[in-house]
Amino acid sequence: MIPSKTLRKLQVVSPVPADIDVANSVEPFHVSEIASELGLSPNHYDLYGKYKAKVLLSVLDELEGRGDGYYVVVGGITPTPLGEGKSTTTVGLCQALGAFLDKKVDLGMAVQKACENVTQPLRFLYPLDIGIKDKIEAIARSYGASGVEYSDQAEKQIEMYSRQGFLDLPICMAKTQYSFSHNASEKGAPSGFVLPIRDVRASIGAGFIYPLVGTMSTMPGLPTRPCFYDIDLDTATGRVIGLS
Repeated sequence: MIPSKTLRKLQVVSPVPADIDVANSVEPFHVSEIASELGLSPNHYDLYGKYKAKVLLSVLDELEGRGDGYYVVVGGITPTPLGEGKSTTTVGLCQALGAFLDKKVDLGMAVQKACENVTQPLRFLYPLDIGIKDKIEAIARSYGASGVEYSDQAEKQIEMYSRQGFLDLPICMAKTQYSFSHNASEKGAPSGFVLPIRDVRASIGAGFIYPLVGTMSTMPGLPTRPCFYDIDLDTATGRVIGLS
């Protein structure tokens, strides 16, 4: 593995800390340090403070011809073209592995090994060139559903997106995380249920269509203890704490 100045060895804590505690346990590196290791100059990104930056799309043209890397979600809320939706993967995963397996997990090595083990490109559950309903129903079958029921609104949206030429987009289901069905109280993996599709929407820029299953809301998922309790201002440095 290439030596890195910005790679830190994870110190496992037990019990597993909350994500906010993990984020606050270290001082972030300045974006310029990370960018330098990636071969990016200050002309390649716009700074938003010391710890955040927006990489310019023009970088893609400069990188044309280089081999593709691997997409690794370290932490994210905003949906991406790869379709993980609003799933959030954090460094806390390594804390959990370390605590429950009683092993120290080096995050850098874990990411490296995961990348090296990839032998096939990303494969969807369905061919991308089939209809929107066919894709939804393929996913529903994998959940254990016996069928799919579409509302009038969902039917209307599917017809519109099909007519507009978005048939090839993948599907990201917006549904409860507590059950394979649409009913959060049916824990685990029930079977034989009919999956109700209330509406179908699209994130065209991100590159996917997302059906709303049952009463699922598209508002961000909120924790039982709101994060604003952990947001504060360090009066000595002027730095806002708890927004990482």
